Amino acid sequence: MIQCRLREMMAEKGRDERRRITYDLILANTGISKSTLSRMSSDKEGRIGVEVMNRLCQFFDCQPGDLFVYVKETS
Repeated sequence: MIQCRLREMMAEKGRDERRRITYDLILANTGISKSTLSRMSSDKEGRIGVEVMNRLCQFFDCQPGDLFVYVKETS
């Protein structure tokens, strides 16, 4: 299963910049809606467009693989 690391990325950026990173801040800088961000962080977003990934990578200064990880499901 692919898991989104959005919450972890927000926490890391917040520690690095010594400020709180919120959905509102991400929305203001990327134009990605809070509902999309919320669904992504709870792994409920089934489709994530390349443009959304591009904007998040720009905001977090990261690679797509930093935002998403594969976790093997247990049977």
